[in-house]
Amino acid sequence: MTLHFEALWEKAEQLHQSSINGETDASIAEELTFKIDLYRDIAKKEGIPEEEMHALQSRLMGEILLTLTKLSLKDNVDVYQALSVAMQYRSIDHYATKYST
Repeated sequence: MTLHFEALWEKAEQLHQSSINGETDASIAEELTFKIDLYRDIAKKEGIPEEEMHALQSRLMGEILLTLTKLSLKDNVDVYQALSVAMQYRSIDHYATKYST
């Protein structure tokens, strides 16, 4: 059975429900930074076959997203609204730059 992304996100947040009390925003941010740094370092590696590189990046992206679900749960962030607002602001900047005279 395939889950919609929203349902998957909520299920991932539920995964953290029992352990979130011992976490701080700073510790979650450190975990996220570590995983992003690892993603960057893997991308710099040479000699890794393309298929294996894609598998590594995909797995690590999942870990990054899972950490973001922990942060969204901890801070009770409506990620849909947050992403929507961020895209609106970015779109304004993008179009203003693209069509400036």
